[in-house]
Amino acid sequence: MQSIRLFMRLAPYVRIRWPLTAAAYACALLSLTCSLVQPYLFLMLIDRVLTGGEKELLAPLLLASGGLAIGSMLLGTVQAAMFRYLGIRHTLDLREVILAHLRRLPMAEIERHGAGKYSALMGMDTATMGNFLNHVVKELLTQWYTLLFALAVIFYLDWQLALAALAVIPILLAIPRMFRSLIMRHTGAVRAHNEEIGTYLYESIEGSREIRVHGLERWERERNEARYRNLVGASVKDTLYRVLSAHSGSLAVSGIVVVVYGFGSGRVLDGTMTIGMLVALVSYLNNALAPVQAMNHFVGELQGGEVAMKRIEEFLCSPEEPMPRQGVAAEAKGQPWLPAVEAASLTVLGGEQTILDGVDFALKEGQTAAFVGRSGSGKSTLFRAILGFMPVETGLIRLGGVPHAAWTREFLNRRIGVVFQESFLFAGSIRDNIAIGRLDATDEEIYEAACKADLGTWIDSQPAGLATILGHRGDGLSGGQRQRVAIARVFLQRPEVLILDEPTSALDRGTEGQVLQSLAELMKGKTTLMSTHRLQTVEEADMIYVMEAGKVTDKGSHADLLQRGSAPYLAMLSRQSRISEADSFEDVALPSDLPLELSKRELPA
Repeated sequence: MQSIRLFMRLAPYVRIRWPLTAAAYACALLSLTCSLVQPYLFLMLIDRVLTGGEKELLAPLLLASGGLAIGSMLLGTVQAAMFRYLGIRHTLDLREVILAHLRRLPMAEIERHGAGKYSALMGMDTATMGNFLNHVVKELLTQWYTLLFALAVIFYLDWQLALAALAVIPILLAIPRMFRSLIMRHTGAVRAHNEEIGTYLYESIEGSREIRVHGLERWERERNEARYRNLVGASVKDTLYRVLSAHSGSLAVSGIVVVVYGFGSGRVLDGTMTIGMLVALVSYLNNALAPVQAMNHFVGELQGGEVAMKRIEEFLCSPEEPMPRQGVAAEAKGQPWLPAVEAASLTVLGGEQTILDGVDFALKEGQTAAFVGRSGSGKSTLFRAILGFMPVETGLIRLGGVPHAAWTREFLNRRIGVVFQESFLFAGSIRDNIAIGRLDATDEEIYEAACKADLGTWIDSQPAGLATILGHRGDGLSGGQRQRVAIARVFLQRPEVLILDEPTSALDRGTEGQVLQSLAELMKGKTTLMSTHRLQTVEEADMIYVMEAGKVTDKGSHADLLQRGSAPYLAMLSRQSRISEADSFEDVALPSDLPLELSKRELPA
């Protein structure tokens, strides 16, 4: 019953493959039927040919047996290939279901759990369910079919032995229940430990630079060893209870077979049973009891499937980002006489904490607004709310007069282009990474966008040009080149609104200046919201919004804020001036061959 319930819970996610799945199960049952008829042919061979002397039946019986064997082999080969294909496809289908839901989760939820949780879900758990559907369910179905077929033949041959076989079956079925809760608990623990280890291994690889610089290899080994001990302990207990469950069933089966051999031998000696019937009965008895014994072997896989399905269901029930799938059309145009971007009394929560509190702003088409303030003042959260990554608690945001409640992801993707502080590059060609901005773009359009982002010279210097392959996260490119790839994406996208979230903060001053030239070209004619530490860029903005603790504490142009003597803005200018002076001092070049001891001394006045 547990397997049926689990199968029914899984069915909605894999119904697309039902026709092929049904054909595979039909082949499996036909192949099994060919094998199950064989013992009855042996009965006829022994009783009617070997002891009965009916020689004319020898050839037909041998031909029938050989034909059934060949048929079983051919059908078995076909069903094995079909189940192999289905096992892979069902696993991939489940991963696509999970990935589609992952794309609708709030970004804060994804960032909170990290890659380890979702890697385990799409890796181990989907593989477990694919194995369950195409191996465990198949085996359980064929075992039950074997059991019922064998019992029917045993009842036909000798009803007393059939009753003896039925008497032991409840015992065999009860054994797995004794271990079910223990196996489920330790299977869940194994998966939790694997997920935790996966997360830490991912961090160890990503943090290789810090581990080497700080000499953390021993600390890393000790930390991992503690987690490995937990995994090993849970795995050993899980295996122990699975083996105990299986061997308990084997012991019961061995006992009933010994009893039947003794009972049947006595009847053969009495002349009330033929030798062929005894051979057939024992064969069918093994066929009847072996499936029950095999079911005990599958109890662990059933519990593993139960745990994996529970985790998948919990994930698929997690709340999606508060954005309608059907709202305003992606191609819909805003009203040109309304602000291009505006927020009114915008409040955004992060857990129980208020991150944005009553933020108001309005930008006309083509205007540039700079949002300035200390780290944690709410600038990035504001941008995330505009991008639909953060739910709006109260207030509203409008794009061209369209309120956020009517936005769809497609609507935002058409209108907003983003350059983050650190842009993610995928493994693949430079063409593929730029084409993310517009997937149907031609090579000419991609190259034109790259040239506008000041990547043309670098691409021309590569033997493969746009087909140049990038490594993991853009390995092989400098920080400035990675940002220019992100800028090229937005050139290709041609959005109406541009968000620049500290796009140059991770770059040195020389590279920053080059990237800013590309950004200036990108900003032409676009409504731009930006957060930056560069004073000159802030001063050139049409409107400056000073943020503190999630609120807009002052606003105006650079000249207006200076004229009013805005205390928050002047304090920010003072901080940024000191940072800029420090950066300028650090940019003084020292000879590359200067000894390390001298390079640490103070520069002469």
